[in-house]
Amino acid sequence: MPAVHLLDPIHKDALDCVHAVHQATDGATAEHEDMVGRLSALLARHMGCSDTEADAIGQAARLHDIGKVVIPPAILHKRGPLTDAEQEIMQRHPEAGSRILLTSKSPLMTLAAQIALAHHENMDGSGYPHGLRGSAIAGPARIVALCDVYDALRRERPYKAGLSHEDAVRILSEGDDRLSPEMFDEAALAALVSNSGDFREAYAKPVGE
Repeated sequence: MPAVHLLDPIHKDALDCVHAVHQATDGATAEHEDMVGRLSALLARHMGCSDTEADAIGQAARLHDIGKVVIPPAILHKRGPLTDAEQEIMQRHPEAGSRILLTSKSPLMTLAAQIALAHHENMDGSGYPHGLRGSAIAGPARIVALCDVYDALRRERPYKAGLSHEDAVRILSEGDDRLSPEMFDEAALAALVSNSGDFREAYAKPVGE
């Protein structure tokens, strides 16, 4: 895991400001981001990161979907499956988020940009936007990618029911018709599974606590 800079209060304030904008314009996505941030910090600790590193990753993860501010609401909030053309538009959000966050030069926002750009990349090369594989994907982004999918499985959406913790962990570990364990960082997945109870408890707490 690459070194992560100390959390400077000024930099965290800037991150909180950007996140507040997302909260005001798309509260559902912002709530998802907050939960992914909580889980990412927890997973980072279980993977051996220091408290400072884990906190930085967790804070930065709260902006992993900020690029969705450029996605038309009709696509972003569509209740059914996206068409191929709509999916192509949706898949622009990682690069859009990275561009937005890189307008700041703070180390925390740079980390957030790195995560935003790569949180949909998969270890087996099947992800987007660049089809990166293995070690080409930054370590913090691998942590966030796994937590992002865990939350997506658990979270109820207009077009699907939320899964139980046990079912979500089973799918991450064994795969299904859409997911494969090979998509995820092996060490991150092992840490989540072996500390499964901690993630169940963390997810049960309302966002903000």
